[in-house]
Amino acid sequence: MDIGPVTIVAKGSALVYQVDFELKGSHQQLWFEVDNLAQQELSSSGDTALMALLLPAMLANENIHVKGSVSERLLFSLNGAYQTILTQTIPYLQRVNITAEHCNTQSSSATGVITGFSAGVDSFCTITDYFSDSPPKALKVTHLLYNNVGSHGPGEERLFRERYQQLKETADTWQLPFITVNSNMNDFYGRSLDFQLTHTLRNAAIPMLFQQFIGHFLYSSAYSYQDLFVGESYDMAYSDAFSMPLLATESLQCHSVGSEHSRVEKTLRISSNPDSYKVLDVCVKGDRAGNCSHCDKCLRTLLTLDLAGKLELYKDNFDLEVYQQHKQAFINEVLISKDPLLKEIVVWAKQQGYRFAAHHYLSATMLFLKRSPAKVFLLFKNQLKKLLSSLGLYHPKQYH
Repeated sequence: MDIGPVTIVAKGSALVYQVDFELKGSHQQLWFEVDNLAQQELSSSGDTALMALLLPAMLANENIHVKGSVSERLLFSLNGAYQTILTQTIPYLQRVNITAEHCNTQSSSATGVITGFSAGVDSFCTITDYFSDSPPKALKVTHLLYNNVGSHGPGEERLFRERYQQLKETADTWQLPFITVNSNMNDFYGRSLDFQLTHTLRNAAIPMLFQQFIGHFLYSSAYSYQDLFVGESYDMAYSDAFSMPLLATESLQCHSVGSEHSRVEKTLRISSNPDSYKVLDVCVKGDRAGNCSHCDKCLRTLLTLDLAGKLELYKDNFDLEVYQQHKQAFINEVLISKDPLLKEIVVWAKQQGYRFAAHHYLSATMLFLKRSPAKVFLLFKNQLKKLLSSLGLYHPKQYH
């Protein structure tokens, strides 16, 4: 893969960072359209392009040559330790060699602190920890960022604009610049490199555009420290605490933040922030802005708020009637799930002295067995009925 020199052009109120590159013999162009910069300039470094195109190059098993300048520190990490983490997380990737015409060793001495703000649980918690509370001045958030690099699903550009407008009022309340970045990066990833598998690197490429005025990037991690590991996974976030520091340049430090909290703790933490009551956005349904109140992420958040007695605070942002219609079936899923974010709900509920109803355990057990191999189901079905019957939880049909 050859990555050409960076060009930056004006497009109305926006600036567009673009590079031509060649992959599998095909000439293509990668671009990032940046708006709401408030007179700031973009970096002309090739760091953003290199990070954005590393995974497609590794998937194609093509070495990379950058016809421009990249950070010496970043180049060293991407050639070494970072690719080790990538190949252990995504085993079908191939290690590649990366070279550049020029290596930058100078620091911009920038002091700004930027974090992505999607109004989800993780990003709201980061705002609480690094803005609303009293963080060190050097790490206090000074800028917010909203990207379109593959997270918005079908109708992504429309949803990107709609969701940004929903969040801008909150950013204005905090008096923080709210930068938007639209990109065609997702076009070069495909199904083998879906968003959940690759989101960390996609999003970490963006702050490299702002190295002239940003010195720290805070990336909100999804998982607590006890759940982190480096290894094959469906979600790159499991290794964020290990990988993010490797993406630093001479000017920009990258931090994975929030892993000291469990997801339950984050949800309870932001429930004391009134700004979250009307703009909390956790939905994975991609057809419209706002919360559907019945997808897994909506239900996970609402169940946590429900068990904590905080549900009514969010009545203007979720359809609580829809939640109640799906609540019982979701509890059954939670009780048998291996997902650490769901398992911690069960653990926390127990710690709070909350007991799920007996019928939930019965339904969850039957659901588990139905999903088990047929032989296992047949082997244990009758024994389970006998056990449940002895506990008064199962009553065989009587035929006369």
